[in-house]
Amino acid sequence: MPSGKVLSPKTIREILSQRKLAPRKSLGQNFLTDNNILAKITEAGIIKPGDLVLEIGPGLGALTEVLLEQAEMVMAIEYDRGLFSILKEHFASSEKLRLFNQDIMETDLSQLVKDQESGLKVIANLPYYITTPIIFKLVEAGINWELMVFLVQKEVAERLCAKPGSKEYGSLTVMLNFYGKVEKIGNVSRKVFYPEPDVDSSIVRITPYRTLETQLLYPRLSRIVQAAFQQRRKTILNALSSNGYFQSKEEGEVLLKEHGIDPQRRGETLSVAEFISLTEGLVPEV
Repeated sequence: MPSGKVLSPKTIREILSQRKLAPRKSLGQNFLTDNNILAKITEAGIIKPGDLVLEIGPGLGALTEVLLEQAEMVMAIEYDRGLFSILKEHFASSEKLRLFNQDIMETDLSQLVKDQESGLKVIANLPYYITTPIIFKLVEAGINWELMVFLVQKEVAERLCAKPGSKEYGSLTVMLNFYGKVEKIGNVSRKVFYPEPDVDSSIVRITPYRTLETQLLYPRLSRIVQAAFQQRRKTILNALSSNGYFQSKEEGEVLLKEHGIDPQRRGETLSVAEFISLTEGLVPEV
């Protein structure tokens, strides 16, 4: 495989053809072909000497190449056996890369990074068909991530940065903005991928707050948020009542009003701060 960063569509086709492979749409395999976008992704990661970077879905290794130049160690998880064999051959001499052929959703992340106490980052062009489950797995792994940078489809970025009351606002928005500071770094045209996907993309950076409050409150907040968005048309009072959060609706009305929340509002209109306030007001064991 040629050295360098991103590959041209022609070179990608040639490399895959030699192995009797082709991009698998079912796995969201779209290869980046623009070095400027690659630079923006790595710049957003603010990589420092000593950092350990987890990459998910390295594909043909364009991003991996740059990460290896800047990080102390890169752990790359590639599900596709064909791509894994190409990566293994290409990076055979690299002592800074640990390459795994496995499913990220079945990977024990804590075990993977157990010897690294600081400088843990995730920088990845996430497979679009499984983006949200991967993000939640990373967030809920109990790992002290310093930073996460993702290239995701634009629709997901819009959900992450959505405002209360908008159609994009949902449980993903609330939980990620509670977990950390969410920033959209910029949009990426679909034309800089091979094969060209059906949607545009965005680069998103998440800086975890890494506070004890976040760790302790996250599980309870998650359950309340899920209940609030389970049926979006329900009022917050009815949504939480039907999930057993109140002894009675009367009790629920009182508690909601105590936290400055109109019981007739829908969950999709509550801000992250209001969800936090509400969660703190409920019985811890719930």
